[in-house]
Amino acid sequence: MTAQTLPDEPNYAFCPSYELGDEPQQIRIVFEGMPGYVPTALIALSVSDAERLCDRLNARLGHSREDWTALAARSMRAGGTEAGDRSRH
Repeated sequence: MTAQTLPDEPNYAFCPSYELGDEPQQIRIVFEGMPGYVPTALIALSVSDAERLCDRLNARLGHSREDWTALAARSMRAGGTEAGDRSRH
């Protein structure tokens, strides 16, 4: 999927980068049906802080944590990416 084929009302969610160790966590955007992620300039200092921030951002989109983590998992699997991978759109 490209920007030209992005649906008029895309389903998307914010998710942490899940960097290993004590690394800052970049907040990313994942789209339903699009592999990989789109990076943002948002950063959290820990995984738990990143998940709480994503919970707040995604709640405004109508996503529970279960919803957004499932969407992120599908997007990452579709792109063949794993934690720490730098693949992006």
